[in-house]
Amino acid sequence: MKKHRRCKKLIIAFAIMVIIIFTAAIGLYKSGIYRFDFLKDIYRKIDFQLSTNELNIPQDALSFSVYDIEEEEYLFYEGESQLPTVASLAKLFVIDYALEKVSLEDVVEVNQEVLDLVPAGSSLANLTAGEYTVQQIMEAMLVPSGNDAAYALAYYISKNKLGEGYTATEYINYFMAELGEYLIEEGYSKTNLYNDPSGASMQADTHLDDINRVALKLLEYDFIRECIGKSSFSIQTPQGEFTWENTNEFLDKNSPYYNAHVKGMKTGTMASSYSIVVLYEKDGKEYLITCLAALSNEGRYKAVQSAINTIL
Repeated sequence: MKKHRRCKKLIIAFAIMVIIIFTAAIGLYKSGIYRFDFLKDIYRKIDFQLSTNELNIPQDALSFSVYDIEEEEYLFYEGESQLPTVASLAKLFVIDYALEKVSLEDVVEVNQEVLDLVPAGSSLANLTAGEYTVQQIMEAMLVPSGNDAAYALAYYISKNKLGEGYTATEYINYFMAELGEYLIEEGYSKTNLYNDPSGASMQADTHLDDINRVALKLLEYDFIRECIGKSSFSIQTPQGEFTWENTNEFLDKNSPYYNAHVKGMKTGTMASSYSIVVLYEKDGKEYLITCLAALSNEGRYKAVQSAINTIL
């Protein structure tokens, strides 16, 4: 009799387990989780942690450096002879130049004529025609890496200098000529941005020294530190509110690359060249980590994390 009761309990327990599994399977199917996306995310996070315990430069990138901001010295530097594609890191030089020419409070009138010049397939801040402050335009260049914002700023500065009567293309060309002279005067001698203020030119290239110099210079501005350090950033304009997601995945808590010690900076992508400049802070010290021309998006994040794990 006892044996019969024990078997009966086992059968009931097994039936309940089957019902629970069946119910859970239906729930997973309806929610879409059956595609195992969540398992893929877990795998990516584990793989990222396990594969970043060695630093493989120059295998990971053409140029790479780790700079101690407080001590003003390099802890790692490789790629002296390389001139990687500049891509959206060009915006750092444009902002540096613009800060010498205009005030953050100046009002920029963005028109459709200049927006129409933005190269197809560009990363955008999705600006619409209307008024913005210079600071907001710069934030639009840094957070979502808006090429439209870069063109708007270049157009505004040139029009301020030349006055009315020129086409949008002529204003942009004038800006790039002036910017080229500025780069030479400021000692950014290994950077050539050619004819595009957003960095969309395949010919535009730069150097590790120039990128680090301009990045450190811009980090002296509080408004820049504020906007680059957030995963999501919003501004209020007469055209309404704009909310942008930062292109830096180190800031995204849902990304396998998330790192709470990363305080932002700038990414740049052109074809198969992936770059990133990272402001890293830990134990009250700050470091600038620069990875230029990695072979993949994942590669640039792994290279930086490897430097954090092995050097810092």
